[in-house]
Amino acid sequence: MGSAGRSKKTGSGGKGSSALHKRGVRKKFRARHLDQVWEDVRKPTGVVTNTHGPIGTMLGELDEDVPGRGKFYCTPCSRYFVNETAQADHERTKPHKRRVKELLGAKPHTQEDADWAGGMGPKDNGKG
Repeated sequence: MGSAGRSKKTGSGGKGSSALHKRGVRKKFRARHLDQVWEDVRKPTGVVTNTHGPIGTMLGELDEDVPGRGKFYCTPCSRYFVNETAQADHERTKPHKRRVKELLGAKPHTQEDADWAGGMGPKDNGKG
């Protein structure tokens, strides 16, 4: 007869499986979303006005805390790479191409659009 413990084949159960799920969910919300990147793609190359843009890509400013000291940055995906080869490999992947295609379209919806659609727009007190 078999043991009453967890299955060796599936490896289900235990603390480790839930920790992997949490890590994936946290990573999803750490990345910059489409509406945040949309404006960065339309800026001239090397011009950064906010703190969330590419940290090491401007001339003379390198950051030790990001991969490749910030030299290799993919603006549509908002990701740093260790070297030029890794960045070139990334640009051939399906997720990168999908993200670029999404960014070429119309401006994505913002929170103001969602509020307006939900009936929570600015107050309309009439003309009087």
